[in-house]
Parts: sequence; structure tokens; C-alpha cells
Amino acid sequence: MATTLENSHRSSRQHIRDERWELARRIAESATFARSEQMPKLLLYVCKMTVAGRSEEINEQRIGVDVFGRSPNYDPAVDGIVRSHATRLRQRLELYFGSEGAHETLRIEIPRGGYVPHFSTHVTTASTVAEPLPSSFQLVPIELAPPPSTSFPEKPSGRAWIKPFLCGLAVAVAIIAIILHLRRDAVLQSDPSHTKQTEVERKFWNTLFPSNGRTLIVPGDSGLVLYETVTGHEATLADYINGSYRDVNAQTSVPSTASPSLTADLASRRYTSFVDLGISSQLSHLPQWSHEHAETVFARDLRPSDANSSNLILIGSRQANPWISLVEPSMTFLLKTNGNAKFYFLNRHPLAGEQPQYLPSEEPGSLGASIVFGDVSYLPNPSGRGMVLALSGLWMSGTQSAANFIFSGHDFTDWLNSIANEDGTIPPFELLLGTKNLQGSATNSSIIAKRVYQDKHHGK
Repeated sequence: MATTLENSHRSSRQHIRDERWELARRIAESATFARSEQMPKLLLYVCKMTVAGRSEEINEQRIGVDVFGRSPNYDPAVDGIVRSHATRLRQRLELYFGSEGAHETLRIEIPRGGYVPHFSTHVTTASTVAEPLPSSFQLVPIELAPPPSTSFPEKPSGRAWIKPFLCGLAVAVAIIAIILHLRRDAVLQSDPSHTKQTEVERKFWNTLFPSNGRTLIVPGDSGLVLYETVTGHEATLADYINGSYRDVNAQTSVPSTASPSLTADLASRRYTSFVDLGISSQLSHLPQWSHEHAETVFARDLRPSDANSSNLILIGSRQANPWISLVEPSMTFLLKTNGNAKFYFLNRHPLAGEQPQYLPSEEPGSLGASIVFGDVSYLPNPSGRGMVLALSGLWMSGTQSAANFIFSGHDFTDWLNSIANEDGTIPPFELLLGTKNLQGSATNSSIIAKRVYQDKHHGK
């Protein structure tokens, strides 16, 4: 069957002289598709049929037979190979056009619910999300007064990585999280004080939720955390976008304490944490929120093209939300893991009085660290179109501390006033927060380290 299909493709190259077919060939031979054997076949098959005017013949049954070698009477309802590969093909196409194929003027999309490719002309237009950042924009640290002294001890953790694993398993009770999410909605709607904002807060949130643009809130993927926990393998953003880490056939090459099938099953679970849901709910009740311009998107469903052209609010560490990799090159405080699978914050450029590493400290007999850390990062989207607000931390309580700070009112207002430019705009910044962890909840947060960055148009 494979030989027949290849011969068919060679025949197509001889008689088809169509820009759509040439585009399909370039994509199939690109680096984005180089590691997959089936994706190029599927792409070329549906494109060949469409270019030849036979799109009405494209269906799941026929693709299963012609591309994947299934018997003519196989049952697609039982064997979902076509559906799963079509999902990955859509993701690969998004990845291609968001990276090495960004220059292509003709685009291919395979709408969900079908397998017939749609060809469209791509015209580069000015972004409606926000004014592009000037080419001279540079992240330059501004000298700040050192943070107040804190009594938070900084001693290495001696406990194994079982606690993050248990935190990941806890998200399996997702139905409870949904109930809590709905209850929080009702409480927030009944609390008029929630909408009170100072002028500097309004400027900050108006930038993240522009009335003429788009903002995406992206909670973390706890299924990914489960996968990374049992395998000890961290999926890159490229792996996450193309979905290769969820392929059961790829699990055989990944060390795991579970079977390949179970590992793939854990990776495919669509879970998020209670904390992420609560933060998403709070954001959706800001006065600047608009259903026409803002949306909550599960991390796995975010597309590269949308990530590049939108303001983003990313919730969770890179291990749960690989999209944070977009701004990590500009970050000073990075969440890392050492060889013993213990997490800590790395301070890439320590200033006087700061630690090079911030590790959780423990109290004997406790179920979690007594002191953990969270990070609030407000940085430019690398595409130059909008901003990225990243809220992450050591475990869920660290992420919660980051959210608590931006919703705290007085503390957040004081911080914004201390760094605001003369015209009232807020420059990019990072905050490392220390928080006391009480049974998984963040309390008593303090600023441990801080950075403010400025562009040449707002020199101080």
C-alpha cells in the first residue's frame, strides 16, 4: 500500500502544476514534518485529492484504507487512527506556518470535523492587538531599592519529588474544580468591591485587555505534569505543539515507572488545577474583560498563530504550561529542577543581597514546604505584538501567591505606582515572591527580588 501511495504521489508530481500542490510538497519535506512518517503521507493524500477536484471523495474510511493500510471493511468508530493523525496534522500545520513557513503567502488549514484541506491567501496586516513594540526595544534592568529583609530561610529541600507528583494527581478530581469555579463566579458577581480599581491598575489591565485586540488566558496542563512526573522527561514547546509526547508508540523510548500505554494515557488527560481555574475566574471578572476580545484557552489548544498575535496571560510553571518558554529568554527568575527532581528558582543575575537559588524550606512533619516561591512576569510578547503576563511558582501554592499579589489591591497598586513611567504606562517587570504554604494555600507573601526593564522611549 505504501508503495502504491508513493507511486501515486510521483505521478501527481508529473501532471499537477498547481501552487497548492507545490505548497503541500514543501510542507511535507520541511523540518517540521521530518520526524514523522505518516503526517506527510496524510497531508499529500488529502491535498492531491483536493487539487485533482476529488475532495468529495475524502472521508475517514477511505483515508484509513489508502493512507494507513486498513482493510476496506474496517470500522472507523472502533479504530480512530485517522482522527488522531488528523488532529496532529492540524497542529503540525500551525507549527509550520508559525515558524519556518511564516513567509508563505498561501496557507493550508484542515477545519475540524472534516479532512478536506482549505487553501487561503495570507496577507500580512498590522496587528489590531497592540502597537508593535519599537525595533529599539530592549529589556534593560533599572536599579531599584533592595526589597525589605525577610525571615524566609533558604535551605535546600531534602524531601523527594513525591509532593509535586501528589499535587499533579490531585487535579484528577476535575469535576470538583468545575463546581468550585462556578461557585466562585457567583461570589465574585455578588461582590461589587471586586471591580474597584485604582487609576494605575486600570492602565495596567487596559494594556492587557485592549478594547481593539485579543487576550488569551491560558491555564496549565496538569496531564502534562503527570506525564513529566512518571517519565522524568520534560516536553519542549515543540513537542507540546505537535503532540508527539502523547503518542503511545513514542513512549517505548521514554524511561517511565509506568507502562507506555499508561504513560500516554496520563499525557492525554485534559486536567488543570484548582488554582488555575480560580485565577482564570478572577481574570474573567475584571472590568476590562470582554467576551468579544478575551477568551480562556486550555494550554494544549493554544495555536502558535494565536500566541503570536495576542496578549497572553500564562498560568503555571513551564512544566505545566510550556508556552512560558516564549518569554523565558527574557526572564531573570527561572523555575528549574536539579538532578534529584527537586524544583527551585534560579536567579540568573543575582544582585547584592540576593540568593543565586531560591529553594523551598520544610518543616518536619508537614505535608508541604512551609516557604515556597512564586513569580510574576510582565514582559513583551516576542512577536512584538502585545504583552505576556506569566504567573508561576513552586507548586500550586507558589502560583497562587503570584495571583494573590496582582489581585491584592493595595500591594499591587503600590508596586505599579513605584515603577510607572511619567505617562502612566507600566514598564516590563519581574517579581519573585516568597509565601508561606499552609496545607497547599498561599499566605503572607513578600517580595524577595524584583526587576524592572525599560525601553529607550521611557528612559529614567
